[in-house]
Amino acid sequence: MPAPASRRKRVTPQTIIGEGGVALIAQRVNGMGFLYHDRRVDHGIDGEIELVGPGGEALNRIIMVQSKASNLRHSYETNDSFQWTADPADLDYWLSGNAPVIVVLSRPKDNEAWWFDVRTEFGDPRRRAERTVTIDKHTQVFGPSAAADIFRLGTPRDSGLFLASPPKKELLTSNLLPIDSWPDTLSIAPTTVNSYKEAWEKVKAAEGRCTDGWILHDGLLISFGELRTDPLRQLHDGGVERHNSSEWAFSNDGDTTHRFADLLRRTLLADRDRDLQWHQSRDHLHFRATRDLRARKEGRGQGHRGKTVFAPHFSKADETRVTYYHHAALRPRFRRIGDTWYCQLGIDYCFTRDGRTEASFADGLLAGIKRLDRHPAVHGWTLMWQRYLQGDLLTSDTRLTFGSLLTFEVDRGIDDNWWGPAPTQASAEDEAPARPDPKLEQQLNDAGVDHEDLLTLLEEPFMPPEKAPAPQHRPTRRR
Repeated sequence: MPAPASRRKRVTPQTIIGEGGVALIAQRVNGMGFLYHDRRVDHGIDGEIELVGPGGEALNRIIMVQSKASNLRHSYETNDSFQWTADPADLDYWLSGNAPVIVVLSRPKDNEAWWFDVRTEFGDPRRRAERTVTIDKHTQVFGPSAAADIFRLGTPRDSGLFLASPPKKELLTSNLLPIDSWPDTLSIAPTTVNSYKEAWEKVKAAEGRCTDGWILHDGLLISFGELRTDPLRQLHDGGVERHNSSEWAFSNDGDTTHRFADLLRRTLLADRDRDLQWHQSRDHLHFRATRDLRARKEGRGQGHRGKTVFAPHFSKADETRVTYYHHAALRPRFRRIGDTWYCQLGIDYCFTRDGRTEASFADGLLAGIKRLDRHPAVHGWTLMWQRYLQGDLLTSDTRLTFGSLLTFEVDRGIDDNWWGPAPTQASAEDEAPARPDPKLEQQLNDAGVDHEDLLTLLEEPFMPPEKAPAPQHRPTRRR
């Protein structure tokens, strides 16, 4: 005999709504690529999200989930946001353990769900006392867009992420510029000078311009050029021998390899002597000033606008007065890797007061720009130097020719969505390099140096105009 209707088990509307909320969570978690496990006993936690790596790896990382479902409108709800207040007992329970807890607020009848991280929202004592959270209905949707943030919650702060990188191809560009060719032979002769200083004095006194790079080593003069004509003829008495360059380039003797690298560096300087000059104390080469001290660009072509390699910078107090000139600079390091010689492009900067003499506050300018430059700026300058050194193969008379920067295609790349948020202002300052000496800072201010003007050296992109990002600071002043 069936029980009277008054004594039958009943399923309330709230039970249906609650089950609908849990079902919606399970569906959304599955769409993120994670696993959802429902709890049979609910004491303030309805279920668990088991995180799964990008390649399907089981990670043994758990996120606790509390479902709060309702088909009614929330407090102060608009098209963009609403507020929700936690029960004090629930909040104490969620914050008492060491597992991350998220709350999912859903409206099953409309298939809508939003979420928040309990520790993020209520970690502060004042916020915990208020117990109320404001939900952004656009940015806190519980769905695939939340996967990366939820994944980070399950990664312990004191451990790394030990996962295979996402399966995507990525092209990595190095700063290694291969040397395609150099002269087949080099000349060697016993030298009559005892030092580079003495040698340069004779070279400068001789007729003609020296267009060849040369080195001195163990009483020998070595060059790719012709030693029997001026001005290099002034550095020896004869006995010139010709050697195959490959014997030096691919020698297994470390000293010979070092000498060949030095010869390549000096040959590069000789090839580009009309454009570049060597800065002995800075150990770099930089673009010479233009004759009229106007700005100069290099690297134009193939859709690229080029970069400003020399330009005046004006006082922030008096826009008619030049405070300094910047010169794009390079620290070239020649090295052999396997059977290939490369020029390693080290980006640097030079600052002068008149296009020739180094500015008295150059150290402060250099320290300032080193605090500001980041990967995009260095990458842009590296591309500019590549294009400049490649030159025009149809008209170039240089002894060294260069290929394209060495690149690597990898099968496993890094998905930026899996990285954490950018550091806060405080943490960024804590990790920033030490500020330059206060005296230098004062010297820059006294000289009228505009600190924002330094950014123009970094923000000028080396890319086609349609791909260039809009500048965030004012451009370089032009006169």
